[in-house]
Amino acid sequence: MNPSPVTLPALLDDLAARFPTREALVSVRGRLDFATLRTRADAVATMLAAHGVGRGTRVGLLLPNWPEWIVIAFGVWRCGGVLVPLNTLYRARELGHALALAEVEVLIAVRRFLRNDFATSLSTLPAPRVTVLLEPPDDSAAVDLSPLLVSSGSLPSPSAPDDDATIVFTSGSTAEPKGVVHSQRALCLAAAGDAAVLGITPDDRTWGYLPFFFAGGLVAVALATLSRGAAVVLQDVFEAGETLRLLEAERVTVFFAWPHQAEALLAHPRFTETRLHLAKGVGANTKWAAQIYPPDHHAVGSYGMTETPPLCCAWPWDASRERRTTSHGPPVGRRELRIVDPSTGVAVTTGADGEICVRGPELLSRYLGQSPAECVDADGFFHTGDLGHVDADGALHFVGRAKDVIKTAGANVAAAEVEAVLLEHADVAAAHAVGVPDASRGENVAAFVVVKRAVDVDVLLTHCRERLASYKVPRHLWLRAEDALPQKGSGKVDKAALRVEAVRLTGAADPP
Repeated sequence: MNPSPVTLPALLDDLAARFPTREALVSVRGRLDFATLRTRADAVATMLAAHGVGRGTRVGLLLPNWPEWIVIAFGVWRCGGVLVPLNTLYRARELGHALALAEVEVLIAVRRFLRNDFATSLSTLPAPRVTVLLEPPDDSAAVDLSPLLVSSGSLPSPSAPDDDATIVFTSGSTAEPKGVVHSQRALCLAAAGDAAVLGITPDDRTWGYLPFFFAGGLVAVALATLSRGAAVVLQDVFEAGETLRLLEAERVTVFFAWPHQAEALLAHPRFTETRLHLAKGVGANTKWAAQIYPPDHHAVGSYGMTETPPLCCAWPWDASRERRTTSHGPPVGRRELRIVDPSTGVAVTTGADGEICVRGPELLSRYLGQSPAECVDADGFFHTGDLGHVDADGALHFVGRAKDVIKTAGANVAAAEVEAVLLEHADVAAAHAVGVPDASRGENVAAFVVVKRAVDVDVLLTHCRERLASYKVPRHLWLRAEDALPQKGSGKVDKAALRVEAVRLTGAADPP
């Protein structure tokens, strides 16, 4: 038996050889089989090489979930480049930070998408060495990649297993997003492990809306699905009616969604008459799972993050339904768990709560700006900053986040980033962001702001909308006098008390 590929170009070569005519990518604008995906990726790689892309060159990619996203990604990897996926919700400030932090040399971006005019935003920022702007396609055409074409080039040396493959941004717990670096080997192993635990086979089809600029979309949805010779059914803009049509028409079997999307599908008038074929995926331990999936489903409950990436823990698809719905499961693939006392770092006993730590070859190589040794402890464990415990069966039970992070609609928002943007406004003296429970989104961003002089709340919200992705903009914002903010004994603002106040003001309640 041949060993599994440990570089992404080798993975695509293997898939094209084994499944040449099977569909790999499906969209409203066409279908690509694995052989065509490889051919087009090779063509892109040749064009990128002519732009000077070789081993280690960092290539930013700012596109929605179009087939071309995956084609270009494999083109980058084919010529040894490092893919830097960029969030299509970024405003100019966030985009500039990501480009600078990752030291992007070549940028491929769509001129505009939805309400974002990226051409204009990029014109205000320091330019990478090469910037290629692509026109958004109409409803039936493929994206025109000819702007990438320059004089012919030849492919450089292929990637090695330990070469950097991606830099994926995550808000984490700092004021600005952090760049998480993954190697070729790590992504291949993570994709294989995720596919195995999800039970994906060549006959499956996965709904591909979860953005590829997130680790969940790139690894668990795209790479895991493709690694089994299965197809990804792409959708770049969520609309519940169109999603239901796609799920039914394409006989999608593997489902990834954020809670508010699943609930939008359930609330749509056509849901009850739509014939769904969903049987696998994530969310088995959510309140919507019983309505989306059939009684005999094989969906899993999972825990993970960009650094792990992403499915760190889950019971496999063929475990009992009780196991899959009542915990987050044991480690996936070669990952190992350790639960430690957050204050001492000493491992706690089975069943005791502590900080979740994980190690394994699927994990991040490092954060940008840090050495690998700075990202793990002496035993090689990455400290997640999350709290949980492991039961007698070795399954993780996630308890909560120790970091000051607001999780909204499946995305992490650093409270410090929201606060920093509010403080950029000349009339703001202090800002404190907290999460407010929301039944469909998990949490919403809320903020308490101390101002220097009278200012309208809408002015501050507009200020945020111009500088933050939409999911980071506070949905609730209240003005307070500084002496009206609750304080701890240390003199610091008591955020726990602020969250209680936010819950009272909004009438929110923690979701079940």
